[in-house]
Amino acid sequence: MIVNIDKRLLKKCKDFAAKRVGGSYDVYAFRGESRADKLFEDILIGALGEWGVKKYVESLGHVCDDPDMRIYAARNKSFDSDLKVDEVFVHVKSQGMRSVKRYGNSWLMQANDKLVSSPGNDHLFAFTNVNLEDNTVKILGFCWAVDMVYGECKVWSYRNTKVAIYLQDIQDHLVDFWKIIFENKVGNLGLVLKFKFKLVNYFQGIQDSLFVF
Repeated sequence: MIVNIDKRLLKKCKDFAAKRVGGSYDVYAFRGESRADKLFEDILIGALGEWGVKKYVESLGHVCDDPDMRIYAARNKSFDSDLKVDEVFVHVKSQGMRSVKRYGNSWLMQANDKLVSSPGNDHLFAFTNVNLEDNTVKILGFCWAVDMVYGECKVWSYRNTKVAIYLQDIQDHLVDFWKIIFENKVGNLGLVLKFKFKLVNYFQGIQDSLFVF
């Protein structure tokens, strides 16, 4: 699923990223500060990914909170979910296309995040690729936190503080909202959780249906 980001929303996300970095985004493009540029791009990719997921799930009829665009001090950073879709907490993991080309489809998590050690049954990950050239967000799929598989980071300096998520490790656990056959009857993703309807093999279609009570 490809979500297009309009100019208004793109500007909103750029303004947010600039405030997070501490400057104006139209200045960073020219002053050659690679570290600031990288930070700005990472924040922008994260924000666009969250809005892309919101637009996608809302197109399916679900209720989704807006991404939190407030600026927090570093000490107040939390591991709360990025979005709440109906009664489910969604953590959006986004990756830019330059990173995809260099590392493959992969995302990072803080090793001390409670979702790594004690995931909740009502927490879901959303995985996206963000293309800054055409301002699109590609939704790769969703994975329940309890089904996540974590690996070692390819970047050596991250290995003490972060864990990596590789698409090939979680592909069999990916689910997608539009394939949940009960959504038209149930209408509330929180109720779907009670069935824990899992749709395996996201890229090849539904092969098995498993109800876990």
